Amino acid sequence: MKNTVIPPRILRANQAHGYLGMCRDEFNKTVRPNVREFPIGKQGVGFDRLELDAWADAYIAASSVDKRHPSDTPPLSKPEKRAMGRVGGQALAAKPDPHAKSKEEFDRALAMVMGKPEASRSPRHTKKQD
Repeated sequence: MKNTVIPPRILRANQAHGYLGMCRDEFNKTVRPNVREFPIGKQGVGFDRLELDAWADAYIAASSVDKRHPSDTPPLSKPEKRAMGRVGGQALAAKPDPHAKSKEEFDRALAMVMGKPEASRSPRHTKKQD
């Protein structure tokens, strides 16, 4: 018979931050206000492991960053992520890309560094000389 380790359902405060893989200060700022804690004995504080798992799943769904390029295959639909972005049943308006201008600046700087001649650069990126 194999020995299987069953993780405890209740984690003490000094174990909970390690269970989620973060430092104690970050746990106290980010997680602790959003999960229930309960007393254990006279001084101990405990957290429900299943509630910590649920918090971690919700945090990842809300805060994850898609690292794929637009030319890659479209991302799979994430209904829970879309639901978090809705207010009163209406979808939030799409925000303009804050990096659009910086991408153009990067492309212009890259062309300058790579030594492309002026004629091969896009006309909107070249300065008019007086």
